[in-house]
Amino acid sequence: MALKFPEGFLFGTATAAHQIEGENRWNDWWYYEQTGKLPYKSGKACNHWEKYEEDIGLMAELGYNAYRFSIEWSRIFPEEGRLNEDALNRYGEILELLRGKGIEPNVTLHHFTSPLWFMKKGGFLREENLKYWEKYVETVADILKGVKLVATFNEPMVYVMMGYLTAYWPPFVRSPLKAFRVAANLLRAHAVAYETLHGSFNVGIVKNVPVMLPASDSEGDKKAAQRADNLFNWNFMDAIWSGNFRGAFKSYRVPESDVDFIGINYYTAAEVRHSWNPLKFFFDARNAEIGDRKTQMGWSVYPEGIYRAISKMANYGRPMYITENGIATLDDGWRKEFIVQHLQYVHKAMSEGHDVRGYFYWSFMDNYEWREGFEPRFGLIEVDYNTFERKPRESAYLYGEIAKKGEIGEEIVERYLKGPLRP
Repeated sequence: MALKFPEGFLFGTATAAHQIEGENRWNDWWYYEQTGKLPYKSGKACNHWEKYEEDIGLMAELGYNAYRFSIEWSRIFPEEGRLNEDALNRYGEILELLRGKGIEPNVTLHHFTSPLWFMKKGGFLREENLKYWEKYVETVADILKGVKLVATFNEPMVYVMMGYLTAYWPPFVRSPLKAFRVAANLLRAHAVAYETLHGSFNVGIVKNVPVMLPASDSEGDKKAAQRADNLFNWNFMDAIWSGNFRGAFKSYRVPESDVDFIGINYYTAAEVRHSWNPLKFFFDARNAEIGDRKTQMGWSVYPEGIYRAISKMANYGRPMYITENGIATLDDGWRKEFIVQHLQYVHKAMSEGHDVRGYFYWSFMDNYEWREGFEPRFGLIEVDYNTFERKPRESAYLYGEIAKKGEIGEEIVERYLKGPLRP
Protein backbone atom coordinates (compact mmCIF):
# COMPACT_ATOMS: atom_id res chain seq x y z
CA MET A 1 0.00 0.00 0.00
CA ALA A 2 1.13 3.55 -0.76
CA LEU A 3 2.33 5.81 2.06
CA LYS A 4 0.62 9.20 1.65
CA PHE A 5 1.94 12.43 3.16
CA PRO A 6 -0.37 15.35 4.03
CA GLU A 7 -1.10 18.25 1.71
CA GLY A 8 1.58 20.94 2.08
CA PHE A 9 4.29 18.58 3.30
CA LEU A 10 7.69 19.85 2.16
CA PHE A 11 9.89 17.53 0.12
CA GLY A 12 13.14 19.44 -0.18
CA THR A 13 16.89 19.23 -0.32
CA ALA A 14 19.57 20.91 1.76
CA THR A 15 22.99 22.52 1.27
CA ALA A 16 25.36 24.84 3.15
CA ALA A 17 27.07 27.94 1.77
CA HIS A 18 30.72 27.03 2.25
CA GLN A 19 30.19 23.53 0.90
CA ILE A 20 28.78 24.59 -2.46
CA GLU A 21 29.29 28.30 -3.23
CA GLY A 22 33.03 28.41 -3.75
CA GLU A 23 35.56 31.17 -3.09
CA ASN A 24 34.33 31.93 0.42
CA ARG A 25 37.57 33.76 1.11
CA TRP A 26 36.58 35.68 4.22
CA ASN A 27 35.72 32.93 6.69
CA ASP A 28 37.70 30.87 9.18
CA TRP A 29 37.53 27.64 7.18
CA TRP A 30 39.06 29.25 4.08
CA TYR A 31 41.89 30.66 6.20
CA TYR A 32 42.78 27.26 7.66
CA GLU A 33 42.45 25.62 4.24
CA GLN A 34 45.11 27.98 2.89
CA THR A 35 47.45 27.59 5.86
CA GLY A 36 47.41 23.79 5.59
CA LYS A 37 45.71 23.06 8.91
CA LEU A 38 42.90 21.46 6.88
CA PRO A 39 43.77 18.69 4.41
CA TYR A 40 41.56 19.89 1.53
CA LYS A 41 40.81 23.26 -0.02
CA SER A 42 37.23 24.11 -0.93
CA GLY A 43 38.29 26.33 -3.85
CA LYS A 44 35.34 26.89 -6.16
CA ALA A 45 33.48 23.98 -4.48
CA CYS A 46 30.44 23.42 -6.74
CA ASN A 47 30.59 26.96 -8.14
CA HIS A 48 27.01 27.49 -6.97
CA TRP A 49 27.60 31.21 -6.42
CA GLU A 50 27.74 31.54 -10.21
CA LYS A 51 25.46 28.62 -11.15
CA TYR A 52 22.60 29.15 -8.67
CA GLU A 53 20.06 29.81 -11.43
CA GLU A 54 20.84 26.48 -13.09
CA ASP A 55 20.68 24.68 -9.74
CA ILE A 56 17.33 26.15 -8.73
CA GLY A 57 15.94 25.40 -12.18
CA LEU A 58 17.02 21.78 -11.73
CA MET A 59 15.28 21.58 -8.33
CA ALA A 60 12.05 22.79 -9.90
CA GLU A 61 12.38 20.42 -12.85
CA LEU A 62 12.86 17.45 -10.52
CA GLY A 63 9.77 18.40 -8.52
CA TYR A 64 11.20 19.41 -5.15
CA ASN A 65 9.04 22.01 -3.39
CA ALA A 66 11.50 23.24 -0.73
CA TYR A 67 15.17 24.10 -0.34
CA ARG A 68 17.23 24.62 2.78
CA PHE A 69 20.41 26.66 2.37
CA SER A 70 22.59 28.90 4.50
CA ILE A 71 23.70 32.50 4.21
CA GLU A 72 27.44 33.02 4.51
CA TRP A 73 27.96 35.66 7.20
CA SER A 74 31.46 36.45 5.93
CA ARG A 75 30.08 37.35 2.49
CA ILE A 76 27.73 39.87 4.08
CA PHE A 77 30.43 41.34 6.38
CA PRO A 78 33.82 40.37 4.89
CA GLU A 79 35.48 42.88 7.23
CA GLU A 80 34.32 44.33 10.52
CA GLY A 81 31.75 47.04 9.82
CA ARG A 82 31.91 46.67 6.00
CA LEU A 83 28.67 45.53 4.39
CA ASN A 84 28.90 43.80 1.01
CA GLU A 85 25.62 44.86 -0.58
CA ASP A 86 26.31 42.86 -3.75
CA ALA A 87 26.40 39.63 -1.74
CA LEU A 88 23.28 40.64 0.19
CA ASN A 89 21.49 41.29 -3.09
CA ARG A 90 22.65 37.97 -4.53
CA TYR A 91 21.00 36.11 -1.65
CA GLY A 92 17.90 38.22 -2.26
CA GLU A 93 17.93 37.10 -5.92
CA ILE A 94 18.25 33.45 -4.83
CA LEU A 95 15.21 33.82 -2.55
CA GLU A 96 13.20 35.56 -5.26
CA LEU A 97 14.06 32.87 -7.80
CA LEU A 98 13.09 30.09 -5.40
CA ARG A 99 9.70 31.66 -4.69
CA GLY A 100 9.16 32.24 -8.41
CA LYS A 101 9.69 28.50 -9.00
CA GLY A 102 7.30 27.51 -6.21
CA ILE A 103 10.11 26.30 -3.95
CA GLU A 104 9.77 27.11 -0.23
CA PRO A 105 13.05 28.55 1.17
CA ASN A 106 14.33 27.41 4.56
CA VAL A 107 17.22 29.68 5.51
CA THR A 108 19.96 28.95 8.05
CA LEU A 109 21.96 31.92 9.37
CA HIS A 110 25.02 30.06 10.66
CA HIS A 111 26.23 26.75 9.23
CA PHE A 112 29.64 26.19 10.91
CA THR A 113 31.60 29.04 9.27
CA SER A 114 32.21 32.52 10.70
CA PRO A 115 34.00 35.64 9.43
CA LEU A 116 37.72 35.42 10.06
CA TRP A 117 37.74 38.88 11.68
CA PHE A 118 35.04 37.72 14.12
CA MET A 119 37.02 34.62 15.06
CA LYS A 120 40.17 36.71 15.59
CA LYS A 121 38.19 38.58 18.25
CA GLY A 122 37.46 35.27 19.97
CA GLY A 123 34.26 34.35 18.08
CA PHE A 124 31.51 32.84 20.19
CA LEU A 125 33.94 32.26 23.04
CA ARG A 126 33.38 35.88 24.15
CA GLU A 127 29.88 37.02 25.07
CA GLU A 128 30.69 40.63 24.17
CA ASN A 129 31.10 39.53 20.52
CA LEU A 130 27.39 38.80 20.23
CA LYS A 131 26.84 42.42 19.19
CA TYR A 132 28.42 41.53 15.83
CA TRP A 133 26.09 38.56 15.45
CA GLU A 134 23.11 40.79 16.27
CA LYS A 135 24.14 43.28 13.57
CA TYR A 136 24.40 40.46 11.01
CA VAL A 137 20.95 39.12 11.93
CA GLU A 138 19.38 42.59 11.70
CA THR A 139 21.03 43.15 8.31
CA VAL A 140 19.88 39.93 6.64
CA ALA A 141 16.34 40.34 8.00
CA ASP A 142 15.76 42.89 5.22
CA ILE A 143 16.18 40.33 2.44
CA LEU A 144 14.28 37.57 4.23
CA LYS A 145 10.85 39.18 3.89
CA GLY A 146 8.38 36.51 2.78
CA VAL A 147 10.54 33.64 4.07
CA LYS A 148 8.60 31.46 6.48
CA LEU A 149 11.39 29.35 7.99
CA VAL A 150 14.60 30.81 9.40
CA ALA A 151 16.97 28.73 11.54
CA THR A 152 19.55 30.48 13.70
CA PHE A 153 22.23 27.77 14.01
CA ASN A 154 22.99 24.47 12.35
CA GLU A 155 24.06 21.69 14.73
CA PRO A 156 25.39 23.87 17.57
CA MET A 157 26.74 20.94 19.58
CA VAL A 158 28.60 19.57 16.54
CA TYR A 159 30.19 23.00 16.18
CA VAL A 160 31.17 22.90 19.86
CA MET A 161 32.42 19.32 19.86
CA MET A 162 34.43 19.46 16.62
CA GLY A 163 35.92 22.92 17.14
CA TYR A 164 36.45 23.09 20.90
CA LEU A 165 36.50 19.53 22.29
CA THR A 166 38.13 17.26 19.71
CA ALA A 167 39.95 20.11 17.88
CA TYR A 168 39.20 18.29 14.60
CA TRP A 169 37.72 21.45 13.05
CA PRO A 170 38.56 25.16 13.26
CA PRO A 171 39.43 26.86 15.50
CA PHE A 172 41.28 23.72 16.70
CA VAL A 173 40.82 24.33 20.43
CA ARG A 174 40.83 21.42 22.88
CA SER A 175 39.27 22.72 26.09
CA PRO A 176 36.11 21.36 27.75
CA LEU A 177 35.70 24.59 29.73
CA LYS A 178 35.89 26.74 26.59
CA ALA A 179 33.67 24.31 24.69
CA PHE A 180 30.75 24.60 27.07
CA ARG A 181 31.24 28.36 27.36
CA VAL A 182 30.87 28.52 23.56
CA ALA A 183 27.72 26.38 23.79
CA ALA A 184 26.27 28.78 26.38
CA ASN A 185 27.05 31.74 24.11
CA LEU A 186 25.39 30.00 21.16
CA LEU A 187 22.27 29.76 23.32
CA ARG A 188 22.57 33.48 24.06
CA ALA A 189 23.08 34.18 20.35
CA HIS A 190 19.99 32.15 19.50
CA ALA A 191 17.98 34.17 22.02
CA VAL A 192 19.23 37.42 20.45
CA ALA A 193 18.24 36.25 16.96
CA TYR A 194 14.89 34.91 18.13
CA GLU A 195 14.07 38.24 19.80
CA THR A 196 15.07 40.09 16.61
CA LEU A 197 13.25 37.91 14.07
CA HIS A 198 10.27 36.35 15.86
CA GLY A 199 7.01 37.89 14.72
CA SER A 200 8.24 38.42 11.18
CA PHE A 201 9.42 34.84 10.67
CA ASN A 202 9.08 31.36 12.10
CA VAL A 203 12.43 31.11 13.87
CA GLY A 204 13.93 27.74 14.73
CA ILE A 205 17.16 25.94 15.39
CA VAL A 206 18.63 22.84 13.75
CA LYS A 207 19.86 20.05 16.02
CA ASN A 208 21.80 16.99 14.96
CA VAL A 209 20.37 14.00 16.84
CA PRO A 210 22.58 10.92 16.69
CA VAL A 211 20.87 8.04 18.48
CA MET A 212 23.00 6.96 21.45
CA LEU A 213 22.90 3.19 21.92
CA PRO A 214 24.52 1.31 24.84
CA ALA A 215 27.43 -0.84 23.65
CA SER A 216 26.10 -3.74 25.75
CA ASP A 217 23.21 -4.67 28.03
CA SER A 218 25.23 -3.73 31.13
CA GLU A 219 23.74 -1.09 33.43
CA GLY A 220 26.95 0.92 33.17
CA ASP A 221 26.73 1.17 29.38
CA LYS A 222 23.01 1.97 29.52
CA LYS A 223 23.61 4.83 31.94
CA ALA A 224 26.57 6.08 29.90
CA ALA A 225 24.42 6.14 26.75
CA GLN A 226 21.79 8.15 28.62
CA ARG A 227 24.40 10.64 29.88
CA ALA A 228 25.90 11.02 26.40
CA ASP A 229 22.40 11.52 24.99
CA ASN A 230 21.69 14.28 27.49
CA LEU A 231 25.08 15.95 27.15
CA PHE A 232 25.05 16.05 23.35
CA ASN A 233 21.35 16.15 22.47
CA TRP A 234 19.01 17.35 25.18
CA ASN A 235 20.82 19.64 27.63
CA PHE A 236 21.21 22.24 24.87
CA MET A 237 17.57 21.98 23.80
CA ASP A 238 16.27 22.08 27.38
CA ALA A 239 18.22 25.29 28.03
CA ILE A 240 16.41 27.19 25.26
CA TRP A 241 13.31 27.25 27.46
CA SER A 242 14.72 26.84 30.97
CA GLY A 243 17.61 29.29 30.73
CA ASN A 244 19.78 26.74 32.52
CA PHE A 245 22.43 25.01 30.41
CA ARG A 246 24.08 22.01 32.03
CA GLY A 247 27.61 21.48 30.78
CA ALA A 248 29.91 18.61 31.70
CA PHE A 249 31.27 20.34 34.82
CA LYS A 250 29.00 23.30 35.62
CA SER A 251 25.77 25.01 34.67
CA TYR A 252 25.39 28.31 32.83
CA ARG A 253 22.57 30.85 33.05
CA VAL A 254 21.38 31.93 29.61
CA PRO A 255 18.29 33.92 28.55
CA GLU A 256 15.04 31.98 28.42
CA SER A 257 13.95 31.88 24.79
CA ASP A 258 11.84 29.82 22.40
CA VAL A 259 11.67 28.30 18.93
CA ASP A 260 8.81 28.26 16.44
CA PHE A 261 10.06 25.04 14.87
CA ILE A 262 12.81 22.48 15.37
CA GLY A 263 15.01 21.13 12.61
CA ILE A 264 16.25 17.57 13.09
CA ASN A 265 19.40 16.39 11.32
CA TYR A 266 19.71 12.63 11.46
CA TYR A 267 22.36 10.36 9.95
CA THR A 268 23.34 7.47 12.19
CA ALA A 269 23.62 5.92 15.65
CA ALA A 270 26.51 5.80 18.12
CA GLU A 271 27.53 3.12 20.65
CA VAL A 272 28.50 4.32 24.13
CA ARG A 273 30.54 2.52 26.79
CA HIS A 274 30.75 3.22 30.50
CA SER A 275 33.58 5.35 31.87
CA TRP A 276 34.09 7.10 35.20
CA ASN A 277 35.51 10.10 33.34
CA PRO A 278 32.65 12.64 32.85
CA LEU A 279 33.68 13.23 29.24
CA LYS A 280 35.53 10.07 28.20
CA PHE A 281 32.35 8.02 27.72
CA PHE A 282 31.21 10.77 25.37
CA PHE A 283 34.51 11.02 23.47
CA ASP A 284 34.72 7.24 23.18
CA ALA A 285 31.28 6.91 21.58
CA ARG A 286 31.79 5.07 18.30
CA ASN A 287 29.70 4.70 15.20
CA ALA A 288 27.30 1.85 15.85
CA GLU A 289 28.01 -1.46 14.14
CA ILE A 290 24.68 -2.08 12.41
CA GLY A 291 24.49 -4.23 9.30
CA ASP A 292 27.44 -5.14 7.11
CA ARG A 293 27.72 -1.95 5.06
CA LYS A 294 29.33 1.39 5.89
CA THR A 295 28.89 4.69 4.09
CA GLN A 296 31.84 6.68 2.73
CA MET A 297 31.80 8.50 6.08
CA GLY A 298 32.27 5.19 7.90
CA TRP A 299 28.73 5.29 9.30
CA SER A 300 26.20 2.50 9.68
CA VAL A 301 22.69 3.06 8.38
CA TYR A 302 19.96 2.80 11.02
CA PRO A 303 16.63 4.07 9.61
CA GLU A 304 14.70 3.45 12.83
CA GLY A 305 16.86 6.11 14.48
CA ILE A 306 15.04 8.90 12.65
CA TYR A 307 11.78 7.71 14.20
CA ARG A 308 13.40 7.65 17.64
CA ALA A 309 14.82 11.15 17.17
CA ILE A 310 11.43 12.52 16.13
CA SER A 311 9.65 10.81 19.02
CA LYS A 312 12.03 12.32 21.57
CA MET A 313 12.12 15.79 20.00
CA ALA A 314 8.31 15.83 19.93
CA ASN A 315 8.35 16.30 23.71
CA TYR A 316 9.12 19.99 23.15
CA GLY A 317 5.74 20.48 21.47
CA ARG A 318 6.95 22.38 18.41
CA PRO A 319 6.52 21.64 14.69
CA MET A 320 9.45 19.61 13.34
CA TYR A 321 11.25 19.37 10.01
CA ILE A 322 13.84 16.79 9.03
CA THR A 323 16.36 19.39 7.88
CA GLU A 324 19.09 16.89 6.92
CA ASN A 325 19.08 13.17 6.24
CA GLY A 326 21.37 11.62 3.69
CA ILE A 327 23.98 9.07 2.74
CA ALA A 328 27.48 9.33 1.28
CA THR A 329 27.85 6.48 -1.19
CA LEU A 330 28.74 5.69 -4.79
CA ASP A 331 25.98 3.06 -4.75
CA ASP A 332 22.93 5.00 -5.89
CA GLY A 333 20.71 1.96 -5.38
CA TRP A 334 21.60 2.14 -1.70
CA ARG A 335 20.77 5.87 -1.74
CA LYS A 336 17.29 5.13 -3.11
CA GLU A 337 16.74 2.49 -0.43
CA PHE A 338 18.03 4.92 2.22
CA ILE A 339 15.59 7.68 1.23
CA VAL A 340 12.55 5.42 1.08
CA GLN A 341 13.28 3.64 4.36
CA HIS A 342 13.90 6.86 6.29
CA LEU A 343 10.79 8.47 4.82
CA GLN A 344 8.84 5.40 5.89
CA TYR A 345 9.91 5.99 9.50
CA VAL A 346 9.04 9.68 9.19
CA HIS A 347 5.61 8.61 7.96
CA LYS A 348 5.28 6.20 10.89
CA ALA A 349 6.07 9.00 13.35
CA MET A 350 3.50 11.26 11.70
CA SER A 351 0.85 8.52 11.75
CA GLU A 352 1.34 8.40 15.53
CA GLY A 353 0.56 12.10 15.80
CA HIS A 354 4.00 13.71 15.70
CA ASP A 355 3.98 17.10 13.95
CA VAL A 356 6.57 16.70 11.17
CA ARG A 357 6.02 19.13 8.31
CA GLY A 358 8.86 18.46 5.89
CA TYR A 359 11.88 16.38 4.89
CA PHE A 360 15.08 17.76 3.35
CA TYR A 361 17.50 15.28 1.82
CA TRP A 362 21.19 16.03 2.33
CA SER A 363 22.41 16.96 -0.08
CA PHE A 364 20.96 18.42 -3.24
CA MET A 365 24.33 17.86 -4.89
CA ASP A 366 27.77 16.47 -4.15
CA ASN A 367 29.84 19.03 -2.26
CA TYR A 368 32.85 19.88 -0.12
CA GLU A 369 32.33 17.66 2.92
CA TRP A 370 34.33 19.76 5.38
CA ARG A 371 37.50 18.04 6.58
CA GLU A 372 36.75 14.97 4.43
CA GLY A 373 37.01 17.02 1.24
CA PHE A 374 35.33 16.06 -2.02
CA GLU A 375 35.42 12.26 -1.84
CA PRO A 376 32.13 11.62 0.05
CA ARG A 377 29.24 11.75 -2.40
CA PHE A 378 26.02 12.75 -0.65
CA GLY A 379 24.30 14.32 -3.64
CA LEU A 380 21.15 13.51 -5.53
CA ILE A 381 22.99 15.41 -8.24
CA GLU A 382 26.43 14.23 -9.29
CA VAL A 383 28.94 17.07 -9.70
CA ASP A 384 31.99 16.95 -11.95
CA TYR A 385 34.41 19.15 -9.99
CA ASN A 386 36.51 19.85 -13.09
CA THR A 387 33.71 21.11 -15.35
CA PHE A 388 30.98 21.75 -12.72
CA GLU A 389 28.57 19.77 -14.84
CA ARG A 390 25.48 18.64 -12.92
CA LYS A 391 24.04 15.20 -13.60
CA PRO A 392 20.96 13.93 -11.71
CA ARG A 393 21.32 10.43 -10.32
CA GLU A 394 18.45 7.93 -10.47
CA SER A 395 17.79 8.71 -6.80
CA ALA A 396 17.09 12.33 -7.77
CA TYR A 397 14.25 11.20 -10.02
CA LEU A 398 12.92 8.69 -7.50
CA TYR A 399 12.79 11.38 -4.80
CA GLY A 400 11.22 13.75 -7.31
CA GLU A 401 8.48 11.22 -8.04
CA ILE A 402 7.72 10.95 -4.32
CA ALA A 403 7.74 14.76 -4.00
CA LYS A 404 5.42 15.34 -6.96
CA LYS A 405 2.88 12.73 -5.84
CA GLY A 406 3.19 13.46 -2.12
CA GLU A 407 3.42 9.74 -1.46
CA ILE A 408 5.65 6.72 -1.61
CA GLY A 409 3.82 4.72 -4.27
CA GLU A 410 2.99 1.02 -4.01
CA GLU A 411 5.64 0.01 -6.53
CA ILE A 412 8.35 1.88 -4.58
CA VAL A 413 7.12 0.33 -1.33
CA GLU A 414 7.32 -3.14 -2.88
CA ARG A 415 10.83 -2.56 -4.16
CA TYR A 416 12.51 -0.84 -1.19
CA LEU A 417 10.63 -1.64 2.00
CA LYS A 418 11.34 -5.11 3.25
CA GLY A 419 10.51 -7.15 6.37
CA PRO A 420 9.35 -5.07 9.34
CA LEU A 421 9.55 -1.89 7.26
CA ARG A 422 6.60 -2.98 5.11
CA PRO A 423 3.38 -1.12 6.04
